[in-house]
Amino acid sequence: MNLSQIEAFCTVADVGSVTTAASQLECNRTKISMALKALEKELGVALFNRTGNQLSLSEAGKAIYKDCENIMLTARRIKYTCSEVSGEFAAEMWIARDDSLPDTLWQELAHQLNNLFPNTSFNLVLASSGDLANLVATQQVDFAFGVDYERLDDPRMIYQPLGKIRMMSVCRSSHPLAKSKRVTEEELRNAKQAVMVYLTEKDNPSLEPFSRRYIGFSSFEYILNTILTDNAWGVLPEPLIRKHLREQNLTVIKHTYGLTQEDYCMFSPAGSTESAAMSWLSDKLNDFLFDF
Repeated sequence: MNLSQIEAFCTVADVGSVTTAASQLECNRTKISMALKALEKELGVALFNRTGNQLSLSEAGKAIYKDCENIMLTARRIKYTCSEVSGEFAAEMWIARDDSLPDTLWQELAHQLNNLFPNTSFNLVLASSGDLANLVATQQVDFAFGVDYERLDDPRMIYQPLGKIRMMSVCRSSHPLAKSKRVTEEELRNAKQAVMVYLTEKDNPSLEPFSRRYIGFSSFEYILNTILTDNAWGVLPEPLIRKHLREQNLTVIKHTYGLTQEDYCMFSPAGSTESAAMSWLSDKLNDFLFDF
């Protein structure tokens, strides 16, 4: 039994396909299949039920999955520790973030990161809020920052709340909803809504469209632009829209759920060592949210 075999087993278990697992691990299907067969031969059990090209965990596979996942997390922690000792730790770092905070803030923080940690290359990618946890859990990025709509019980993840962020139901100031002293649920349901959507297919009541007519986007900025240019309403983070509220381009809808709060979080892989750069970044984001 070796790490390559365990990695192949965990990846196929997660995606349900040798082909998809091979693509994710950037190797060929034959290598994955041989690793699985070797592991099953050594353990003396079938780890998967095979139906055509689809694989699902057998009872034995289900029984050992968590232990194998923990082995992979431990191996990753060991590599991080040794890389830190050798002075090569975090030579490159991938960070995903949503657009709930202004782009100008992220541009400023990115420049400061580069100046403070010159031996590390930082790659910042924009992602939908709902996809952040999955990007870290599947090791597509190293860390992520954004609104946490659903705190999942995932052993692969560490959630660190950095502050509360106010979410506001808003519409254009000229919208009929803005003129109502008390907006009813029926009025909201009849008005077009711009909503947040994301790729990971999980049921999330807080993101389900309230209106009967809606259009979905993976970006708060797209939702904002739709509200400003179309006859729609939507729920947006206060830091993104404060300027528009002050200039009276937008109005908070007078409804029971016009104002809510969500956690703004840092998403980290379980078992990872503390990163000085990410500690600095999380402190800066915490300060920004506190000042709000």
